[in-house]
Amino acid sequence: MKKLLLLLILCAASAVGGCSLNQDSKERQRRMANISDLQMRMLVDDWDHIWLMERNSRLTQWHPMVGTE
Repeated sequence: MKKLLLLLILCAASAVGGCSLNQDSKERQRRMANISDLQMRMLVDDWDHIWLMERNSRLTQWHPMVGTE
């Protein structure tokens, strides 16, 4: 009986809480644009990392690349 009551409470809480299924097209387009923008920025960082062209860190006094400060 306790498990049934707990299941009923969880189902009611999820129904009241809702989910993101009721988005309109503008919200979906904005979300997809944000995801695409973030992925493109990550791609550029990955490309720079592959070619060892990432920016030097200012957290240390020793720089891994000579001549670039």
